[in-house]
Amino acid sequence: RNSWLRNDPSPVVFIQGGPGGASGLDSLTMTWWFADIETWDLGRDFVLYDQRGSGLAKPSLRCPEVLSGIRRDLQLALDLHEENERYIGHLRACYDRLHDEKQRLDDYSTELNSNDLADIINLVEPGPWTLFGASYGTRIALETERRYPQLVRDLVLDSVYPHDKDGFLSWPMVLGRSVDRVLESRGRPDLKPRLASLMEQFSKEPLQLESGQYSSGEALAPVLTGSRLFMMLFAATYSSDMAGSIVPVIEELSTGQAGSPMLAGLASFAIELELDESFSEPVFQSISCREDRIEQTEAYRMQAERHAGDNAILRDMLIQQTPAEACSFWKSGNVSAAFSEPVVTQKPVLLLAGELDAVTPVQWAREMHGYLPASRLVVVPGGGHGVSVTDSCTMLIARAFLADPSAPLPSRCSGDG
Repeated sequence: RNSWLRNDPSPVVFIQGGPGGASGLDSLTMTWWFADIETWDLGRDFVLYDQRGSGLAKPSLRCPEVLSGIRRDLQLALDLHEENERYIGHLRACYDRLHDEKQRLDDYSTELNSNDLADIINLVEPGPWTLFGASYGTRIALETERRYPQLVRDLVLDSVYPHDKDGFLSWPMVLGRSVDRVLESRGRPDLKPRLASLMEQFSKEPLQLESGQYSSGEALAPVLTGSRLFMMLFAATYSSDMAGSIVPVIEELSTGQAGSPMLAGLASFAIELELDESFSEPVFQSISCREDRIEQTEAYRMQAERHAGDNAILRDMLIQQTPAEACSFWKSGNVSAAFSEPVVTQKPVLLLAGELDAVTPVQWAREMHGYLPASRLVVVPGGGHGVSVTDSCTMLIARAFLADPSAPLPSRCSGDG
């Protein structure tokens, strides 16, 4: 609650991404939330909730089979085919257990998440709210505007995931352009062939990294293969701080240096993301397999060939590890063709985007800005994914926008990280 007399009657609700991301209602993360809310000083009641299946929601769906399998596999020198086969096996074991427990995996979708949000608004404080979505959460916010416009006052959308963008068909572009975009922004596109050579090298002779302690409490001694090197760099693009290490790490590895603190930092960051126990793999798979156009395999392959370029291992990663493989057994229903139509509104919308965001590229925000007449777009130079939690100036701009959507706003943040 915001107790100031100037409190605006419209609450702000934060909608987490994923699909399957927890909002952070646990006691540790809530201390950070309270600090952020006080710093932002939005003058509004602020609402956090866990989407169905995630975080502290009941049931809260997890895949311990996948996490324990990945912990073992990361310490083995597996080729791309072996690693993919083992991952699919872990995922199938999780699916079979959930099926045996009679969990209804068709109970998870963007439309149902939108219904839940409408219920929360009507139960807590009926009336128009500000919807503050991040990543996949922006899709829930937009779906709520489409289905329940009377409950929406305005929107703050960080790292937009529009309805007309498809997670399956965009994956080759998302993965294939992720590291290239960072190298180009640093003026080092010459490192692209060097990275491809390193991936070939580590595929033939995997590199044993030093053992490290992770948040799970378990010590791991990861092995770096060619595909894992690329996925480590891809993970770094989520954070502007981590992305700054991509160029020097490629240069170090090219000269035979394999024990630098920067390499260890990137490996640790990537592994922590992969082993995030708060993330709901079942929710992610259920919504992705339901809403992505996984039947368009030829269109996917064409995109994979295009974005892999001359990098043979990247091409194999895209084609051998296609997201549609899990959906061959992970059955969770379908959506109507109308679901993929863009959501258009006349209401004020603040779009926040990271210049180097690989997961939800800044171009998606620019396109949305073009068809939302009352939208404002702010780009963070060098920013990654989810800039509202990594760049303080975005929330200063959001506060000004929420106070007066027509007020002059800068179109770029300072990139203060």
